[in-house]
Amino acid sequence: MRTNDRGEFADRAKELQMDALLHEAAGAVPAADLEGRIAEALRGRARSPTRRGNTWLFAAAALLGIGTVAAVAWLRHGERSALVPAQDPPPAPAPAPTPAPQEPKPAPQDPKPTPPTPPAKPPAKWTTWIADYSENKVRAIDQDGKQVREVADVFGIWDVELLANGNLLLTEFAVCRVREIDGKGKSVWVFEDLKNPYDADRLPNGNTLIADTFGSRVIEVNPKGEVVWKYDKGIRPFDCDRLPNGNTLICNVLEDEVLEVSPAGEIVWRAGKLPIVHDADRLPNGNTLVTLRSKGLVQELDRDGKVVWELGRLKSPSDADRLPNGNTLVAENTRVREFDRDGKEVWRCPAVWAVEANRYAER
Repeated sequence: MRTNDRGEFADRAKELQMDALLHEAAGAVPAADLEGRIAEALRGRARSPTRRGNTWLFAAAALLGIGTVAAVAWLRHGERSALVPAQDPPPAPAPAPTPAPQEPKPAPQDPKPTPPTPPAKPPAKWTTWIADYSENKVRAIDQDGKQVREVADVFGIWDVELLANGNLLLTEFAVCRVREIDGKGKSVWVFEDLKNPYDADRLPNGNTLIADTFGSRVIEVNPKGEVVWKYDKGIRPFDCDRLPNGNTLICNVLEDEVLEVSPAGEIVWRAGKLPIVHDADRLPNGNTLVTLRSKGLVQELDRDGKVVWELGRLKSPSDADRLPNGNTLVAENTRVREFDRDGKEVWRCPAVWAVEANRYAER
């Protein structure tokens, strides 16, 4: 780019745990009585006829025997009266059985410790790219509000998108072009057959969808620069998005409406009475988020066009995006702010005139 061209362009724009054992003792009882048995034997012998001749001799022997027996009986009686009846000695206590080997009991342990609380998951890192129309530059701001990158000399910048390859897609309203630049700022793709475009999106198929605002059309351009699809029926598009169903969502400020147009160019959905509608995004729930610059509003509309959520008191908003966390990011005059579902501001970044803000998770 020639120096005088840069000056001309600048002039035109500026803007996430016992066993126990028992023993018994056994005793023995005394023997049977001997005296009675001996006397009975003597009486039977005296009655025998063949032995009467010897009676005196036998009697003497018997008396001697009886005396002997009596003496023995008397002695035994004395022993019994004086002594404890003879008993077998009680058996010696059986030795305690050797207990069977047992597994050693585990030593007492402290209660199982409570697992430590895992550290808090660090907040997700992200970058917000801001198109500042008045400054003719785009800036990348991290979640801490620190600027991590800047690209200057983008004239009348109205849209910036970070591409999957790390390049930037820039829509320069003042110089009527859309271009892709690499990390060094070098243009690697340019399309200039435009009249003051407001928006451009790189599609999954590699083509680029462009809101050619004052050309009164929305076009799809392939990498070779060929227009492969367009819609140009009475519109002045400030924004355009290709939907997952293949249709295209268009903000038409001529009629204060948002249109959903099929690939065949048929209008399949419309929401009207939306003055100066700068931006429209189809949400995952099927509703549509719209930005009304002149009213200072961002509204969520259902399929019937009914307002189901609203964020007001904004300063000339040009763009609003619903973030994955449910919050809403809004580009306004002098700032970019993030609001929660209750409308509370949770993040902001100053700007001169922010017309677009897009947030990207760290790659």
